[in-house]
Amino acid sequence: METRYVTIMFFLVLMVAGASAYEITIDAPTSLQVGTPIVVNGTTNLADGVNISIALSNADYYTTEIATENVLVQRSDENKSFSVVFDTTGLKKGQYKVEVLPIQDFSFLGSSVTIRPVTLVDRSDELTITPPLQKEYDGSLTIAGNGARLLNSGVEVMVTSSNGTLLFGPEFIGTDYMGYFSKTFSIPEPGDYLVNFRDARGFIGNITYTVTKPREPLPPLVLPEATGTPAPTQLPAMYARSVSTRDAPAYFAVIANPGLVRVSTSTGIDWVIEYLDRSGTIHRVHDSGSQYPESFTFQSDGNTTWVKVYPFKYEDNSTVTLYAENALDVQVAEKGMEFFPTPSATTSVPVGVQSSPLPWVLFTGATVTGFLIMIRIRK
Repeated sequence: METRYVTIMFFLVLMVAGASAYEITIDAPTSLQVGTPIVVNGTTNLADGVNISIALSNADYYTTEIATENVLVQRSDENKSFSVVFDTTGLKKGQYKVEVLPIQDFSFLGSSVTIRPVTLVDRSDELTITPPLQKEYDGSLTIAGNGARLLNSGVEVMVTSSNGTLLFGPEFIGTDYMGYFSKTFSIPEPGDYLVNFRDARGFIGNITYTVTKPREPLPPLVLPEATGTPAPTQLPAMYARSVSTRDAPAYFAVIANPGLVRVSTSTGIDWVIEYLDRSGTIHRVHDSGSQYPESFTFQSDGNTTWVKVYPFKYEDNSTVTLYAENALDVQVAEKGMEFFPTPSATTSVPVGVQSSPLPWVLFTGATVTGFLIMIRIRK
């Protein structure tokens, strides 16, 4: 009888303990694209006024806490619900987790779920965007690029303005046999434009294009009267910057009054310059390597001089600054590509260098000499 009584009391204690156990359960998406907020929803039976901290961390070999959100239990129903949001902008693709941090004086039992894995997806490294990503406003925006996994297929593009207004798409743009695509559409004003790329396998990545206000036109040059102060003989150096690769060179327009103008590049990359002279001849400059600027001097006739700059090495991809001394202005100008044949990097001859017939003369002389020696030996 006594044993039976002890058993019943033990069972009642377990029931009371189970009824008073604290539980908390959270839920989060298992996978989403980088830049999309992680929404964590949860329920709990903790008492009102208890603070719950939920952390977002990476789930690599070494766990690093990225952000923490706090929520205060306030509702009086049995299962209080709550929600927190984590921003993923700027995070890298990979494995992450959201978890409830320990709460002093409380331990979670029963069906509590206090940790959820989250995979952030970003395939933007599969996509090569053709520069420039920044341009002056002219009423349109061109999106172009290629991807090794886009051969003879298509890429879905959606464009939104900085305030979230949908401007284009979602629409699939066809790609060619090398995965290249291009699309030009109208934009209402300068600003940042977010382009979302997807394909048949899902989300690829986001790219931001920055469209700046067009620069004011240069004021007309007013020369002083002959009896006044003489005009300065040297103008301050003007410059412009642009991203440049072997496949997508940078093009510039150098605007100057008649006179001597010196053009040079920035350093750090082994650059190659090509420019058109007044007769339309293309000159190529490649003398200095990466430690010194490439430069040339020309006599301006008052018209625009077109300049093309690209890295000597195929693997280089950087921003080049083009300086022009004694010029009125230097502008990044895509129109310059119309004046240079493609490809020209491997066929142009450096300025001041001419093809020499000397190797052919030596070859011919050696051949004749050898022939005469053979005749003498036979005799």
